[in-house]
Amino acid sequence: MTIISEEIKVTTTGSAGSATGAANSPSGIYGKIHAIYFDFHASTPNTADVTVTERIGSADRQTLCVETSSKTDVMRYPRRAVEDNAEATVTYDGTRPIYEKYAVNGQIRVAVAQGDALTDAVVVTVIYET
Repeated sequence: MTIISEEIKVTTTGSAGSATGAANSPSGIYGKIHAIYFDFHASTPNTADVTVTERIGSADRQTLCVETSSKTDVMRYPRRAVEDNAEATVTYDGTRPIYEKYAVNGQIRVAVAQGDALTDAVVVTVIYET
């Protein structure tokens, strides 16, 4: 197991409070996501929404993490509920879901909405194992 980090910088354009932007990871990420760090520009408004998704080709495959109306630098540890072959959530005892790290196999896309026009409005670091 090797731990790797990949930085994704998003520049936003548009009007104050409604600027948008998106960027993909420079290369594909193949492994399990350990953590995602959000480093917001000091001038990012607290209305900014940031969505991190796995992308296959030009389509989003799964949402990994969302920060809504935020400008606070934060580390997140996204997990998903385990599912069986019928897509039912697997639990320990019928009530408590079992969670595991997201498995990814493609580029990671970071999209920002409701921001201000800024260079590097948010820098997202994805920490994963191969």
